[in-house]
Amino acid sequence: MQEAVRFQIQHLGDNIHPGDVLLSNHPAAGGSHLPDITVMTPVFVDGNPKPVFFVASRGHHADIGGITPGSMPPNSTSLNEEGSRVTCYLFCVS
Repeated sequence: MQEAVRFQIQHLGDNIHPGDVLLSNHPAAGGSHLPDITVMTPVFVDGNPKPVFFVASRGHHADIGGITPGSMPPNSTSLNEEGSRVTCYLFCVS
């Protein structure tokens, strides 16, 4: 999960604020595979303008919307056919 957090820090730069909650599942953004959705929350301390650390959790979902039920079909020829891809989504914005 550290790669997912690292990607968000690099992708968003200074545009991470207290109260933000980030969501991602894309393998290029540190995800393992599309059904594993990572939720990341920055933690700010003592008015520091940058997060001190992130709290993250990753959950596996049975279906993420691929071309067949259950996602990750064996006959897919592209990542698009495996399900919804989320590189960086601000799930909650401060």
